[in-house]
Amino acid sequence: MYKKLAIMALCCLCFTDCSQASRSVSCQVITITDGDSLTCLLKNKKPLHVRLADIDAPEKNQPFGNKAKQFLAKLVYQKSVQLRILGNDPYQRTLAVVYNAQHENININMVKSGMAWAYTRYNRDPMYLNAQKQAMKARLGLWQDAHPIPPEQWRRKKRK
Repeated sequence: MYKKLAIMALCCLCFTDCSQASRSVSCQVITITDGDSLTCLLKNKKPLHVRLADIDAPEKNQPFGNKAKQFLAKLVYQKSVQLRILGNDPYQRTLAVVYNAQHENININMVKSGMAWAYTRYNRDPMYLNAQKQAMKARLGLWQDAHPIPPEQWRRKKRK
C-alpha cells in the first residue's frame, strides 16, 4: 500500500494527472499554437490542448519560433495522430508524445530537425539528448545560431 501511495505522490510532484498516465487516443490536429503545442479534435468532437512532452521549442517571438511552428504544422496539421498521454502540465494541457500515421515520434523529430530542445528539466531520456547532440553537430535549425537561447531562459528574460 505504501508503495502505491509513493507512486501516486511522485506522479503529483511531476505535475501529471495519474488518471491519464500512459493511455493512447487518436485525434485530428486542428491548430498549431507553436513548435511544442497543438490542439486536436477527439472523436467526440471535443478539443484537446496538447503540449508535446520532453521537448521545448522556441517561443513565437524568439529566433526560429515561427520556423518551429511551421515545421510542426508540416508534420501534423489537419492530420490524424496518435497521442501517448503522459499526464497534464501545470497549465492543464495534456502532455503527450505524438505519433503520425507511420508511427513516427513527432516529438523526437522536432529535436532531430533542430526545431526544439530536449527538455532536460523534465526529461532524461537519452534518445532526446542524443537527437539534440546530432542536430547541434549538423547545425540544423536553431543550431545554426551561434548562441541559441533555450526557451526557458528566453521566458525568464522576458518576465524581467
